Amino acid sequence: MNIRKYQEKDFEATKYVCIHDMIGKKGWETVLEYVETMFCRYYLEKEPENCFVAVDENDKPIGYIYGVKDYDKYQENFSEYINAVAEIENRRFLAEALTEMYDHAIYKKDYPAHLHIDILPDYQSKGIGSKLIKAFCDHLKASNIKGVMLIVGTDNDGARRFYERNGFVLLQDMPTGAAYGMKF
Repeated sequence: MNIRKYQEKDFEATKYVCIHDMIGKKGWETVLEYVETMFCRYYLEKEPENCFVAVDENDKPIGYIYGVKDYDKYQENFSEYINAVAEIENRRFLAEALTEMYDHAIYKKDYPAHLHIDILPDYQSKGIGSKLIKAFCDHLKASNIKGVMLIVGTDNDGARRFYERNGFVLLQDMPTGAAYGMKF
């Protein structure tokens, strides 16, 4: 297993990592398009330089960490993706809820960056997530970014413990999730 910068050739494989748990579920086609639009396209199209992948011995992505250095820039540019989501079975409200959640949780001065991470189930609990976070945070530090934050779902206790083990602190609990951050 190796961690490296995202490359264009990784697009389909990283998209699969993002949507792997939805394939085969009833109504999955529109859900996949929604998830791809919300959690892959922006990062891979607008800020690929802030994306890293974990690859297996065949250089096939098994996990990733996507992120942005500047949440304000992300928010300005993300509106086109929210509009795209609006076309997918009235899912705009979900996109707007996610944006609102970030807006309420973000401490832009201290945590201007944010991230999204995912690893295929067979590769979880093997230290890959911690290595991805280290690679991304080292990348941010080299760019003089002061901190990073993320949102964890309300009922995702495993993720909360994972982020805390990796140096993140709880910033705010909300009805729909919790904001975690790490300063550098």
